[in-house]
Amino acid sequence: MKKIFMILLTLILAISVFVSPTLAEENSVPELEKGVLLYSFKNNIFSYKFQVEYKDADGNMPRYMFVFVNGSRREMVKADINDNNPKDGILYILNMDQEELFKLAPKAKEWEIEYWFRTNDGQGPVSTKISKLFVLDTEAMGLTASNSAGGGSSAGGSSSGGGCGCGK
Repeated sequence: MKKIFMILLTLILAISVFVSPTLAEENSVPELEKGVLLYSFKNNIFSYKFQVEYKDADGNMPRYMFVFVNGSRREMVKADINDNNPKDGILYILNMDQEELFKLAPKAKEWEIEYWFRTNDGQGPVSTKISKLFVLDTEAMGLTASNSAGGGSSAGGSSSGGGCGCGK
């Protein structure tokens, strides 16, 4: 009886060692896309928004989403709390006023700042490269392609003046 038990135990162990790695599903590394620092201004006061899109082909939700601003970590939140489909992408944001940003990055006043994004899908951390990019938040400013510089369909080498968005 003892021998049968040992044989069964050895057999089960051998099967689990050789078969389980082939049955284990390989994890896809999540992607962080479209990471940017957006800015807008009204009455000479600037507002800032960090945003990044999280995608995971396996459908794994992130354990956390951080933006590091000059090395200081800040937690981000979903732009839409009801968006729970990482396969098609979930947008994460962090809004900051100018006082808060300048505390973290005093040189942001001179448009000098470094930031990057970091997440983990439960299988390991993923980070973006360091960025220094600031982009005007045209949506928050109420601007569209037709009333922003270079935005019309005639933009380019045309001398008709129709594509500048300047009202001429």
